[in-house]
Amino acid sequence: MSEKIKILVAGAANPHIPGYCRNFAGNPKHEWEIVALAESDPVLLGNVQQIMKDKPVKYYSDWRKMLDAHPDIEAVQIGNDNKYHFELFKECIARKLHIYSTKVATMDPEEGRELLKLTENYEKTIQVELELHFNQQFRYARDLVRSGKLGEIQSVYLTNISQSPCNYFPNWGDPELSYGKIVPIRPGADCFRGGALTDHPHPFDLVRWITGLEFREVYARSARNQRKHLKVEDHVAITGKLDNGVPFFINPSYSNLEEQVARRRLLWPKSLECNLKILGSKGYYSTDYFDKPIYVVGKDHASPDRLIVETSWISSPDENDSLTGSFAACVRGERSTPETSLADGLEAVKVMNAAYDSIYFDKVIEL
Repeated sequence: MSEKIKILVAGAANPHIPGYCRNFAGNPKHEWEIVALAESDPVLLGNVQQIMKDKPVKYYSDWRKMLDAHPDIEAVQIGNDNKYHFELFKECIARKLHIYSTKVATMDPEEGRELLKLTENYEKTIQVELELHFNQQFRYARDLVRSGKLGEIQSVYLTNISQSPCNYFPNWGDPELSYGKIVPIRPGADCFRGGALTDHPHPFDLVRWITGLEFREVYARSARNQRKHLKVEDHVAITGKLDNGVPFFINPSYSNLEEQVARRRLLWPKSLECNLKILGSKGYYSTDYFDKPIYVVGKDHASPDRLIVETSWISSPDENDSLTGSFAACVRGERSTPETSLADGLEAVKVMNAAYDSIYFDKVIEL
């Protein structure tokens, strides 16, 4: 395997950061070597310190101090709250660093345009976390569509539903930290942008990537929250039209309820789902990435006497053909462009904001 890249992690607020830390701590084939991590929240910092307790990682409470202390490191993972991504992005660009951004780079259209302008001739790698590009089921779907085997696309249905992370990552339920600013979901509402829709950019990216079609019309609805205590939306239903009038339906909701436990368990009874259904003039394709068919029940389980999803096998690509592998290959000069770019991430955000505007104004938004 090629030499691992050394990387700094700026923030542990994104719920995916512990996963990267676990992979680094437990997978000898992991493409990254985490040199240092910065996080101002002592609880979040303590979580990742426990995960990487056997690794010689340095820790900081301020990402600026971390960057200053490691001028020789050329790559940074942005993992802080969405509100601060833009500021951190600009600093990393000024320092000419390779940048890996967890999920959205920014939810603000003006900030997105500025980032694209600043990176128009940027010589370093920028990759945005859209990990479902590397799933075999969705790659196969893309091959089917692009080859014409399904014929003309008639409709697309895609859900990316989950439990709510807000009980375990309270910052994720803070509308300002998540969306970047306080915007009511509807005029006069006490629920704000920054919930399930902000959390799940994948459906909008997957539709574009798999079908090659762009979003043309968006109409979205969000009723009262299932979780009354949340200040951000926990469910949204979105419909509309792609190129050539192809209808779509997207559900990015927190509609799988979670157990109220102090320590997060992705159980009860199914934590995550990403279901894709494509109807063509010649055929039909359906898949669920997070399908978990094995169930257990009993008093000795972590959740006693419940019907629980325990485990499943998911087909994964080669280690080098993955999110971290794509980024590392670009940093090493083995690959010219990352699989999931800044532009890809901002295109997904554009549709997400159109859905928010549709909810707020209760009308179809044309793109």
